[in-house]
Amino acid sequence: MEAPSLSPTAKRRAKRTEALHKRPEQRPVYAQRSIVPKVEIRFPLPPSTNSLFANVAGRGRIKTPKYRAWRQQAVLQISIAVPRPGRIAGVCDVEIFMPPFTGDTDNRIKPCLDAAVEAGIIAGDDQRFVRKVSAHPGTESTSIRMVLTAIPVKEQDAAEIELRHRDGWTAKAIADANPDITIGQVETVIAGLRR
Repeated sequence: MEAPSLSPTAKRRAKRTEALHKRPEQRPVYAQRSIVPKVEIRFPLPPSTNSLFANVAGRGRIKTPKYRAWRQQAVLQISIAVPRPGRIAGVCDVEIFMPPFTGDTDNRIKPCLDAAVEAGIIAGDDQRFVRKVSAHPGTESTSIRMVLTAIPVKEQDAAEIELRHRDGWTAKAIADANPDITIGQVETVIAGLRR
């Protein structure tokens, strides 16, 4: 007996569900960028965390129109930057240089990380991808300057990665063989070999 075909609505729902279960590193906006050890991006100062979400009866917490508009503008500025920013593979440290403003600095960090994720600069903003975030006063009058730096690999580990890569090992196999390095660090070293 042949399985019944899905309705168009059921197909769309299945596709959305499948996308939700993909690893963050598999998102096209992220995977299509080249791997680099350091990225610098600029975008406008975000709204405070206090004005990012609103509680709506029956729908829970939703993004406010102000936050959606800012996020769209920030991602657009990151995406059209010349040269096109690459991505950080694996874990990174983040430095955020903020223009002068009134309010709490910590309330501006989360939207900055969200913009970097949506633009495909980092795969996610949790501890699997971001080791440390620090905020500093910036020199620009209205823009955020964000510097993301991949966690460096020890020289000996880099040599081992290069050797195993030349022997045909996959990035996952190399990372599995050495518990001190992540697959993101392996991919960063391999990307450096291609340049």
